[in-house]
Amino acid sequence: MTGAVRRRARGVPRVVLLAALLAARTAAAQTPQPPPAPSAPPAPPAPYIDVVDIKDEKLLAQVLARITRDPAVPVPDPAMRTTAQALMIEGVKRLQAGSYEQALANFLEAYGKFPSPKILLNIGSTLRDMGRLSDAANTYQRYLDDPATGSERVSEVRELLVKLDEQLTTLEVHVTPRGSAISIDGGPFISVGQRLVTRVRPGLHLVRIRKAERSAELTINGFEGETKRVDARVEIEATPPSPAPAPPEALPERVSPWLTNGTQYSADSGTGRVRRTRSSFTGTEIVPLTPLFDMDTDSEIHLQYPERTRISSGAVGLLRIDGKLRGVAAGLGIAVARGRFEGDLMILRSAVTGAYLGARVRILSGFFRPYVAAGVPGFLYEDLDATKVAFGVRLAGGLELMINEHLSVQGDLGYEHFFGVEETMFESDVFVPTLGVIGRL
Repeated sequence: MTGAVRRRARGVPRVVLLAALLAARTAAAQTPQPPPAPSAPPAPPAPYIDVVDIKDEKLLAQVLARITRDPAVPVPDPAMRTTAQALMIEGVKRLQAGSYEQALANFLEAYGKFPSPKILLNIGSTLRDMGRLSDAANTYQRYLDDPATGSERVSEVRELLVKLDEQLTTLEVHVTPRGSAISIDGGPFISVGQRLVTRVRPGLHLVRIRKAERSAELTINGFEGETKRVDARVEIEATPPSPAPAPPEALPERVSPWLTNGTQYSADSGTGRVRRTRSSFTGTEIVPLTPLFDMDTDSEIHLQYPERTRISSGAVGLLRIDGKLRGVAAGLGIAVARGRFEGDLMILRSAVTGAYLGARVRILSGFFRPYVAAGVPGFLYEDLDATKVAFGVRLAGGLELMINEHLSVQGDLGYEHFFGVEETMFESDVFVPTLGVIGRL
């Protein structure tokens, strides 16, 4: 009896210990843990910079270098990257100057050499500014379909495409038989597995289908915001199967052509990337401008523009200012250029009518064009109820600034001496500065 009691007494602490351990574990499990520290929000994507808004040449070259040096876009020749960058820089400069067709030609050439989807954004925005909305929409669709397109601007482009689709007609051309080729508005024939999807302007369009030696055509009318299904069919004569039929051509079920509707673009093929733009639907191709360039030690491109040595003829208008600020005379005439030499013939008008025949020689022919000039001014005036003529000689030195190839401004300081006017209203020696504008062909 005494041993049993002793054993029972020795077992009590074990039970208590086990109960205490169990209670401790339960309490630990129920103890609220502090919430995990919130993770830092993901960094927002870098803002997109529209290259046409970049005026600084160094920054423009850096932004375009990030596009053309993207290793995710393979090219067979590394030199194509630098050539594409030079084409893009020149294209942006043309775009900033309002030469949209030339800018588009350069962007298309750059994309043909370096098929980055980011260049498609410049092509699309240029087409949209030119009013070619269907071409812009098809370009944005190509951007979205490109597997190399990142996620930075996808939502923005999709929203833009929705807005453009409200102004356009979307054609869904279903072909029978499979593998037929489709042409829209005289554009190139494109082989289609099952259907072709493209945007066109609202209105009438000609759809042609061709398979083997057979062809057919139909005219459709589309409206704004409409998605129009077109069933294009051509009947093919049944031919007995050959003993060893050739494997069928692998064609995509759905084709979204790019810049192939109509004849305003020429292409290597309907699905390739090389395009040329024309000045009109039947015009000549616009040649892309590839400027001369060099690279510095930091691999930055610098364009080289040769000094313009040819000066064209044109029309000239100027104001002759009296040296004593007693009035001005307006002049209008023609300027006939031969190299750095130019002859001027103008009609002058103030309180009296006159004319000027002169010549100038330019020392330089670039943006700054300093010159020396000489000529013969003449005026008709009334003296004692008689009409007389005052002739003189003029010597001047001045500067012409070339704004662009068709427009320049000028200013000079001139001295004029008139003969036989001592007893008339004219002074024999006068100081006459001029300010003028020259519009060149």
